[in-house]
Amino acid sequence: MATATAEAHDEKKKTPRDPAREVVETIVFVVVLVLLLKLFVTEAFVIPTGSMAETLYGYQKIIPCPKCGHEFPVNSHDEVEANQQTREKHKLVGYCCPNCRYQGRVDDLTPPPHNRTGDRVLVLKPLYHIQPPHRGDVVVFKYPEAPQENHIAANYIKRAMGFGGETIAIHRGKLFVTTSLQYPPGPLFPRPESPLDLWRPQYMYANSGEAERLFEASRRAGFPAGPIAALPEPLKAHFKPVLDEGFPADRAGFVEIRKEAPQLLADRRIVWDNDKQPKDLAGVTPSRWAPDRSTPTGRWNADNAQQPRAFSHNGGEMDWVRYQHLVWKAEGGRLVPWRWPDRDGAKPVAGPVDNMLGYNAGIDLNPINREEHSRDSGPDATRWVGDLTLECEVEIPAGSEVVLELSKGVNRFQAKFGNGLVALARVGEKGPEFGTPSRPCKVTAGTFKLRFANVDNRLSVWVDEKRIDFGTEGDYSPIEKDTFDALDPQHEGWTRENDIDAPASIGARGPVAGIRGIKVFRDVYYTRNSTDQSGADIFYVQPGHYMCLGDNSAQSSDSRKWGVVPDRLMLGKAVFVFFPVDRVGFIK
Repeated sequence: MATATAEAHDEKKKTPRDPAREVVETIVFVVVLVLLLKLFVTEAFVIPTGSMAETLYGYQKIIPCPKCGHEFPVNSHDEVEANQQTREKHKLVGYCCPNCRYQGRVDDLTPPPHNRTGDRVLVLKPLYHIQPPHRGDVVVFKYPEAPQENHIAANYIKRAMGFGGETIAIHRGKLFVTTSLQYPPGPLFPRPESPLDLWRPQYMYANSGEAERLFEASRRAGFPAGPIAALPEPLKAHFKPVLDEGFPADRAGFVEIRKEAPQLLADRRIVWDNDKQPKDLAGVTPSRWAPDRSTPTGRWNADNAQQPRAFSHNGGEMDWVRYQHLVWKAEGGRLVPWRWPDRDGAKPVAGPVDNMLGYNAGIDLNPINREEHSRDSGPDATRWVGDLTLECEVEIPAGSEVVLELSKGVNRFQAKFGNGLVALARVGEKGPEFGTPSRPCKVTAGTFKLRFANVDNRLSVWVDEKRIDFGTEGDYSPIEKDTFDALDPQHEGWTRENDIDAPASIGARGPVAGIRGIKVFRDVYYTRNSTDQSGADIFYVQPGHYMCLGDNSAQSSDSRKWGVVPDRLMLGKAVFVFFPVDRVGFIK
């Protein structure tokens, strides 16, 4: 038997192979494998628009600012693809640098920038068969209104920020959530004839009376996440329906949605890179970073008198260098955006950190009337953004101390580094609510890169790109003003002494050899459908649905406008950018 088997094997070896057949079999195998991968595992998508900037980009031109050297993308989608209604293409003719606010012409750049296609991303599909998305995941889904257009799938990409059964509020650029509100069927909260229509905006019950009352009570209590005992007596009665359940944090009224560290870093937008200062403004405008006026002469030394990029410190007292956001001009008793060269020759003045995004700040040419239009001229670009991140490199000896400070409203928040420790502190009207929590770190003597973020009412610290874990000890309840500055007609809540005079500061005690590489960033700002920023937009997310929002909120068509996303239309989670080469990496 063994001999017969061996002979058959030898005979098979003698049979000539058919190369053409092997090629066909290989091609069929590869095609089937690719189809299976595409159907069940992963698929590649191209980002067409800029609704997720600056996490993901659509069509763009890369602009190197000729004045400060900052390089940034500008949305060129309307130059590549015609508008669906007008069938027109609008040429991108201008830009505004988000760092120095120089407004230039695309045709003046050498070499002229070319259009780049949107980011190409890999989308993981099994996630939704095994596990639903988490808050903050970047997801791809079919557009509920028209899953297909001209037999082509209409796929959208956003972040999943709200989930079935939750009520989401957008207030002063931030997101808040509660699950304590119920919406029983009836005249006040109608249901569609078909459950397939629950995604539509009329079934989000926007700004219902009970939701507004609960949000206002939560706001005045500082959006508490703790026990009911921490609330004033009038608010305890308001929250009586959840008292019997032990007042769990997610049912205590609205609480703020706080981003995890990877998303926090992905959502950063440049405010000012101190290493990139335009020479044209030397001696024309004051330096954005400068010693506090009360500092005795000689304690701070700068590498350049007019445009300092690095500072050193001597002296045993705590002294400060402070940042001012010089992108405004005074006009008729109000602050308006400043761009240069300014046609009226006006000089910039200090103002609150704003919501301007370089990707949106293109200037388009209408091919019909030949008029130019600036895309960032609306009110959303001028909103105050109080959530900031400050980073720098410091060179200190043993025994010295460096403090990074960020202001927001009536308070200033500090991260104090030195002697192998970092401590958090709150200075101002409400004082040290969370005490002064500290953690060990490696800042003793040497050169270190420090980062301090005050985002979503949470303080976060990094040393040499390693995050120092404070748990919930860095979380705090916000204070919202009921009186507003005369230059704050939108009642956004910034204060002149903090958010204009010193939105970001760096302090030093003892000798410090160098403070350099200073950068200020801001957080993403979620805009409202209403122009009134003092109130809130409130939406209910129907069970089995997701509220999906774009990171480029000012120019994003998302759940705020057309409704929520049914689970059945979810395609997967975007996990990786594989093109262009300079943007290859995992999506945060």
